[in-house]
Formats: sequence, structure tokens, C-alpha cells
Amino acid sequence: MLTVRQRSDSEFTASLESFWGSSAKGDLLARATLVATVGTGRAIASAHTFFAGRAQPDVEIRLTREQPSADRSRVYSYEDQTLRSETIFRFAGAPDRFTYQTLPALDALPSPEDLPSEVETAKKEGWARFAVGPIESRRIGEHAAVDDGQPAVWQGWLRPRQPLPADTRVQTAALAFLSEYRSHWGVELRLGADFPRSDILILDHSLWIHRSVPWEDFWLVRTSTDVGVGGRCFSRREIFTRAGAMVASAAWEAVVRR
Repeated sequence: MLTVRQRSDSEFTASLESFWGSSAKGDLLARATLVATVGTGRAIASAHTFFAGRAQPDVEIRLTREQPSADRSRVYSYEDQTLRSETIFRFAGAPDRFTYQTLPALDALPSPEDLPSEVETAKKEGWARFAVGPIESRRIGEHAAVDDGQPAVWQGWLRPRQPLPADTRVQTAALAFLSEYRSHWGVELRLGADFPRSDILILDHSLWIHRSVPWEDFWLVRTSTDVGVGGRCFSRREIFTRAGAMVASAAWEAVVRR
């Protein structure tokens, strides 16, 4: 699914995958990431996306690229003549030695090998038909609705079901996909029993890539949402390697209608 077809220096096409009859915003972001990095040889530092509706799966979309400056790239996606997204990418500059990170408390967490598989969890909880897709997830802790005032945090270990190629562009596109993958997890804890009857539409999404690390093992993914006002719900995501290195951070706002 991490492919695009190049028509010219600035024109590309792709067909998004179908996820239960709809497309994933992360899939569209992953294709835009591939377009932004064609012929640059540069690493992406951040990506800020504005979505203008739902793109249909299995329908050809057109992606166009602009280079407004040496360290910026802008990618638009269109379905027919309708704008579906606009993403502004910033490329990383020359590295500096100044580096720091607060280490997460991973010692207290179970390893992915000690947790049930996604299929096992899904069968137990009654959502087995959704336990498919390009990523295997192993949730940490029970899945229970939270009340107002309580933290809503989903965390678990995730890895590709099939090994990814070593190509840096594909690895970055996979990380972009992961940054939005099942972005409802935090809001789902807030909705509780209302979740199956709710519509969640992402308005915009921001991704910051801190390190270029091949995704070859389980990564820890934490998704949380602390505020929702008038149906506009803000969520955050942090992605760590098994050793605790923070790979990326993401944030997005979605409109929730019950």
C-alpha cells in the first residue's frame, strides 16, 4: 500500500486502500509523504496536514507537489477535481550535538511477547473482524471507558505484520501511517458505549519525526485525549522504540458526532 505512481516531476497518482469500506487518513498522509521525498534525499522533520473531506478507497487520486522553499514541500491530493488534503512538510536541517530526552518508564510495562495477540484479544471482546490490517497491535491493560476528569490513555505495542523494506522513504511513509493509525483509540475511551454509534472525522493532523529509526520490532504507542469541547476533540500520540527512544510525536483534532 505504500506506493505512488509518478507522472511528472510534480504530478503523482495513487489508490488508497479500503478499510471496511472507507479510507484511512494515515494512508493518504503516507502517500503524500512518499511524494514529498521523491528525488530529495532528505529526511522529513515534520508534516502538518489539513483534511478537506473523506477520500474514497480504490479510486485514483492525484497528488501534486510544490517546493515553496529549500526546506519546505507542499503536497495536495485531489479526488477528481475535489481537494482532499494539503500537507506542508519541513525537511530536517544539519544535525547538532544538542540532544536530550526524558526516558519513559518501560520497565513497569509488560513486553509484547507476554501479551495476547490482537486476534486473541479481539475474539475475547467481540471485534474479531477488525483484527486485521497491516499492523499487529498488543494492547497494554484493560479497555474500559473513563469518566470526566480521568485520563484517557491507550497504550500498546505495535509492529508491521510483514517486514518493511529498508528504503528510508518507505520507512518514513510507514511512520506517517502509524502516526494516525486507529486515531480513535483515545476518544473511544471517552465515548464508551456511544462509540459504535459515533462518527469521528479528523480535521487536521501534525507529525514531528525526532529520529530516523527502522521499524523492525514492536514500538510502544501511547494515544491520549485530554480535552473535547463542542464535539471538537484533541488527541496526542507518542511513539517509542522498545529501548525507550522517542521516534515521533503526533497531535490531531477531530469532530465527533454521536
